[in-house]
Amino acid sequence: MHSIQFGNQTIPYTLSRSHRRKTLSISVNRHGVSVISPSDIDIEKIESTLHKKAVWIIKQLADFDEMKINVKERSFLSGEKLPYLGRHYRLKVQKTDCDQPSFRFYQSRFLAEIPNGRNEGEYRDLLYPLYVNWVKERADLFAQNRIQRFTLKLQQEPKKIIIKEQEQRWGSCTSAGNILLNWRIFLAPTSIIDYVLAHELVHLKHMNHSNEYWETLRMLLPDYEQRKEWLRINGGTLNV
Repeated sequence: MHSIQFGNQTIPYTLSRSHRRKTLSISVNRHGVSVISPSDIDIEKIESTLHKKAVWIIKQLADFDEMKINVKERSFLSGEKLPYLGRHYRLKVQKTDCDQPSFRFYQSRFLAEIPNGRNEGEYRDLLYPLYVNWVKERADLFAQNRIQRFTLKLQQEPKKIIIKEQEQRWGSCTSAGNILLNWRIFLAPTSIIDYVLAHELVHLKHMNHSNEYWETLRMLLPDYEQRKEWLRINGGTLNV
């Protein structure tokens, strides 16, 4: 493990060398900073490049820290509460003669059926994917409806809204005009979902975080800073 010092912050990184690589590659993920370099580049040049990108690297690491899970994983047992749109709904699990587990929402609670013969230690593995799919299916329509209030004001709209698993981001905007949303954001209150939708929508007009970008976001959401701060503080709880 290597490291550089940037101000009072130490940035550790892993280094790999490749004979086939022509340029230096720096990536940041939940495991840390990884560098892949051509075999003939010396360590001083590598670390000089890292220093130049240090602000970006620190920002990426902070984003991952924000999304670290800091709540205990649910076991998907009867009586537990599962989040959706800022509220928590109780789960009831029943064992039946069904061949496959099922998951639905009915009368303000989640209902699940588990085949006879399955033990409680298996419930999470069986029901967690069904819960995620349930959220994703409803999140798509929800996002399409919520974003309309912003598209009318901004006179911009995405080509597609895609709900997916994202390790680092709550949302992102592609150069093709698509908005990608982390399914977990739909566990948050609607005001926070609105913030992420507006944040990414403005990127269709400003593909950066310039002053013009923030001014446009403020036009859509005058209190965006409070919503952003809520997500910074509470983002780690948006998990099951």
